[in-house]
Amino acid sequence: MHYQIIKAGNENIGVVWNYKGKKQQIKKIYLPARKDKLMSQIKSDFPSIEKKPRIIGNRVDRLITDLYKGKKKKFNSSVLNMDNLKPFSKEVLKHACKIPHGKVVTYSGLAAEIGKPNAARAVGQVMAHNPFPIIIPCHRVIRADGTLGGFSGGVKMKKHLLRKEGVLADIRGRVS
Repeated sequence: MHYQIIKAGNENIGVVWNYKGKKQQIKKIYLPARKDKLMSQIKSDFPSIEKKPRIIGNRVDRLITDLYKGKKKKFNSSVLNMDNLKPFSKEVLKHACKIPHGKVVTYSGLAAEIGKPNAARAVGQVMAHNPFPIIIPCHRVIRADGTLGGFSGGVKMKKHLLRKEGVLADIRGRVS
């Protein structure tokens, strides 16, 4: 298991990855935090991680940085290691990948897209535990009333990520 702390402007994003065969795959992405906090969390989540960081190949670090900066980028989902996820979570995350840059969808709308219209809360739980934030844009999923809802990095960060993509919220926190 390997890790890299990626610089995105003045912020640090953590990425943990390994090889599946000869192919690099991301196990987890950590939203921006102080470097010492990221390192502590990575070591806690992956006790057997290598002591020294390594650079993930295929410009994946650049992809993560660009997405975090709000740039519209395509990626191949095979770079994500979803082996330990339940089938429902995989399905929700794969559909979340299809939410267009600069657009939002509701939790209930995403549930309906996967053919489970009554599963909005379950979709919310998957988004809350998304191991690949930034790449899988859980920040683009909002409440049915147009408010932002929760985010593992906090509502302020969710609002910030959406603003970078041109999605604005009014003073009451509703997406306009």
